[in-house]
Amino acid sequence: MSVRPDANFKPIQDMGPAGGWAKTPLELSRGRRGPKGWQLFLGTSVAIFWGFSRVGAGNKKRSEQKLFERQERYALAPLLQNEADREYLLREKKLQAQEENIMSQVPGWKVGESQYHGSRWTPAHVMDSNKSNIKK
Repeated sequence: MSVRPDANFKPIQDMGPAGGWAKTPLELSRGRRGPKGWQLFLGTSVAIFWGFSRVGAGNKKRSEQKLFERQERYALAPLLQNEADREYLLREKKLQAQEENIMSQVPGWKVGESQYHGSRWTPAHVMDSNKSNIKK
């Protein structure tokens, strides 16, 4: 058996009817295919413009909210600082009392005086002596 086709074989090709196929009215059968190009462009442009305007309005509202929160913090800052200063003074007095009790036997010791001599003032790192050895 050979792979080659028979030399006398004539293929039969399907053909349309004599005179051609009947004409179909394509304009009537296909109908509208959707919006025109300019309509798509205009609709998309309007949607994008609306979206950007919403983003801008949201940004403006968010910045106003942040400004309001910042103003609230600025109004509360003096009260919070006053509270922190009061706690600092209470701890400082307590530590000076402890220092006076501990160093009472040392001649020439001045309670509350810094051991370092510099021109710049920095607040002491006040820590309760009971809490100084506690690991966190």
